[in-house]
Amino acid sequence: MQHPHEVDIVKAVLGSQKIVVYGEDLLRHIVADGETMQASVAEIPIGRPESAQVLKAYFAQCGNVTWGKVLEAGQQIPGMERAMAADPRLNQE
Repeated sequence: MQHPHEVDIVKAVLGSQKIVVYGEDLLRHIVADGETMQASVAEIPIGRPESAQVLKAYFAQCGNVTWGKVLEAGQQIPGMERAMAADPRLNQE
């Protein structure tokens, strides 16, 4: 971690499933090297699997992810998911 306000890894939490949406390269590096290092990890609860893809795209556009950006994204999820639920194109089975 470079700055105390930056987040190293962000996970979207869908029920018991945790999906890495930011910091996958760092996580891979830690696992591959067997390193022990301190990383700041944020979790954002989601209600739809599509939300993880949206978060991944959002954080990919950010240079560095801060706790503020994580909070902001987390606050947008409920409204976005309500819009997804109301869109008949996304609810076809």
